[in-house]
Parts: sequence; structure tokens; C-alpha cells
Amino acid sequence: MLGRLMKYEWKATWKLLLPMNMLIIVMTFLACITVRADIFDSDNDMMVFGAMMILLTYIGSMFVVCIGTAIFLIYRFYTSVYGDQGYLLHTLPVDKHHIIVAKVLVSTGWILAGMALMYASVIFLFTERGEFLADFIDTFGGMIEYWGGAGMSGFVFLMTLVSVVFSVFARVLKVTACISIGQLSPNHKLLTAFAFYYGIYFAQKILSVFYFALIEMVNNLMDIDRFSYFDNSWEETLISGILYSVVFYLITWYMMEKKLNLD
Repeated sequence: MLGRLMKYEWKATWKLLLPMNMLIIVMTFLACITVRADIFDSDNDMMVFGAMMILLTYIGSMFVVCIGTAIFLIYRFYTSVYGDQGYLLHTLPVDKHHIIVAKVLVSTGWILAGMALMYASVIFLFTERGEFLADFIDTFGGMIEYWGGAGMSGFVFLMTLVSVVFSVFARVLKVTACISIGQLSPNHKLLTAFAFYYGIYFAQKILSVFYFALIEMVNNLMDIDRFSYFDNSWEETLISGILYSVVFYLITWYMMEKKLNLD
């Protein structure tokens, strides 16, 4: 059943999100042509203006796709779970865990794909023609070599990527939890969800301040040098990502299972 839900969720999202990501690819090629054609050295003001507009559109497309993806996925979750489509979804003989997992996995997949595409786009823009793959590999190799000098092994680099994935999981689940809490409000459900989101955001920041203050205090008392960023950041990110994911998942499930309100 989980596979069917993910397949249905994919079909409901790819028609908009795939063209949005294709826009980045198209604008990347246009920007590369503009940069490598040395148009900015031309004496033709119209050509220079056109090249500048292409580069501005390239940068703007990054923001549009990033923000548009987030808005669409939020809208998709709200309407399909707590909106008009929710009446049909919750009458199906489907476990609530499957619903949450399917939607979170698909949403996380789109976000990670967009992040990877934007990263590859920037590398492609600043590499010579025909050397993209080599430069892409060299970039990762250089990062591992550089961080390796600071005590970062290939394992730690891999775990850093894993921690990023769980961090995205936590952010997606925080949105689902806030929307699930917001649906309890008889009026202004989305406004309530936004209020809870920013309330949780500030609470997380306060917890982070206390956490780092506690770590600093312990290090000072034990006369331990503060760990470098690349030595321990993946551990902190991974642990916090897992903990937040579990908490927000349970909130989403509880609201969907015990406090469902589609009125």
C-alpha cells in the first residue's frame, strides 16, 4: 500500500515540479552560453543588456523554483490530507503511518533533487566546456581532501550527507506537524499553522543557544578545546534531525489519527 501511495503522490506532483526543475536546466544552459560567449566584452549595449537579463533570470529562477517547490508541497499536503481531498483519503483502508511516510518521502525526494540540481547548475556554470564531470568529481575530491586535513575522513563526509537528509526530513515533518495542529482551529487553519511553525522555530533557536552554551561550559570546566566544526557538526545535525523527525512525526500521526477535523 505504501508503494501505491507514493506512486499516486508522485503522479500528483511531477506535472508541476518536474517542469520547474527543467527551468533550472534551461536557464543554466542559457547562462553558460552567455558567460562563455564573452558578450559582456561587446560594445553593443543591447547585447550586454540582454546578457545581463539572462543572468538575472537565471538567478531568479533559482529562487522561484526553491520557493515555489516549498509552497506547492505545503499546499499539496494541506489540500490532500485536510482539505476537500482529505474526505476521500481518510475513507480509504490505509494506515495513517503509510500516508505520512508516503508524503514525506516524496516531498523530501523533490527537495533533495532540487538541491542537487542547483548545486550541479552552479558548478556547470563556472566550469569549462566539456570538463563538467571532471570538475564535479574534483570538487568532491577537494572537499574530502581539505576536510581530511582537519580530521574529516570519507566516513565523516558520508555521514555529513546522511545528516543533511535527516535535516530535510525534520523540516518537512515540522511543516506537516504544524499543519496538522492548525487544522484543529475552527477558523484560520493555515494562519494557526504558520503561528505554530514560527513558535516552534523560535523554540528550536532557544534550545540551540542553551545547548551550545552547555557544551561550551563543559569544555571550559574539563579544559577541552572546542571541537572544530567539521569534526562534530554532522553528529549534532544527525542527532537533532532524528530527534526532531521523531517528535514531529508523532505529532503529525497523533493529530491525524486522534484529532482529525475536516470541518
